[in-house]
Amino acid sequence: MAILSSVAFAAAPVVEPTGMWSSKIKDESLRKLAPQSGFIADAQTWKKLWTAWQPGEELPKVDFTKELILVGTVPGPNQVVIRPTLTDKRNVKLAVFGTEIAGPGFGYKLIKISREGVKTVNGKAIEAKGAQGVLIIPKTVGSFEGHTLEIKLWEYDPFLADASAKLVDEFGAKTYGHMQGKDTETSFSVGAKLEPRKDRRYYITVFVVKDGKRTHIGERDGKSGLCKVLTQGNPAWVKMIARAVR
Repeated sequence: MAILSSVAFAAAPVVEPTGMWSSKIKDESLRKLAPQSGFIADAQTWKKLWTAWQPGEELPKVDFTKELILVGTVPGPNQVVIRPTLTDKRNVKLAVFGTEIAGPGFGYKLIKISREGVKTVNGKAIEAKGAQGVLIIPKTVGSFEGHTLEIKLWEYDPFLADASAKLVDEFGAKTYGHMQGKDTETSFSVGAKLEPRKDRRYYITVFVVKDGKRTHIGERDGKSGLCKVLTQGNPAWVKMIARAVR
């Protein structure tokens, strides 16, 4: 018999969903697509997740100017329960739990809620300026120490092919390292003072450097290509996965 995990809840009011979808997926690797923030606030991330988790199904309409998607997953072929409550600080506290059946894959639940009266989800701002994210050095990457981390936000004019991109902001660490066998995660934020222009495009670069040479590169979701953010439906929150530079 499946047993629900016990969780103690505060007396905060429950946030009622306006839409809900759930299922179980055998391919456990697809669980990595779940946002670590616990929510989706942009159309591009929503489409990517839905297409991966519900292939062939019509993408539900979400007005991200008025709505949010909350995401919850549990390991194994289990049913998921999400209980979002709203605190007096306009923070949605997201509790996720589920049944306890052993086996491969994972279960997920997606719920749509109104953004009205919500400023943060689990303490993370849904309207934070600039771009935020997490850099993950996978446990399979070899150990290193004494390197430099460079995360930069760039702005460019898409109509001027010969013009160089402009550096907007950067985040980094002069002493940066990683130990093989365990993921290294670094949260970052760039461009907090930026007011994005609709006629400009923005992208993030992530490099780990040693003695002036790039040793590792961060790529969004581990895939090559320009990591565009902020405008034209591109996300403000990204997951960058590093690999050694070949």
